[in-house]
Amino acid sequence: MKNALMVVAVLTVPLCPAGAAGQTPASQVILENPSVAVTTLTFLPGGATGLHTIVPGEIGILIEGELTLESPTGRQTLRPGSVYWLPGLTPHDVRNEGGTTPAKMWDIFLKRCD
Repeated sequence: MKNALMVVAVLTVPLCPAGAAGQTPASQVILENPSVAVTTLTFLPGGATGLHTIVPGEIGILIEGELTLESPTGRQTLRPGSVYWLPGLTPHDVRNEGGTTPAKMWDIFLKRCD
């Protein structure tokens, strides 16, 4: 049941059509096990995740470019080296609002801590 909820949460359709207008980021899984998942996301200019929530907590680390994170705590500009933490089930949107530069980040999902 827990795994089914995870799949539903990750595959949830964006809740905000405005965020879905841009291209979704390309994703590459770096590590996947029962406790953690690590992915690399590449956002083309104008690309966005769309407003969404996921079950596990999330850590994002910007590697290159510039991204905008919007969550209930406000709007944050991310630059290389910026890190954010979101508790599970926090609605958020990540966007590349930059002109012509792609942005790349690591997304770390903490699935369980045992």
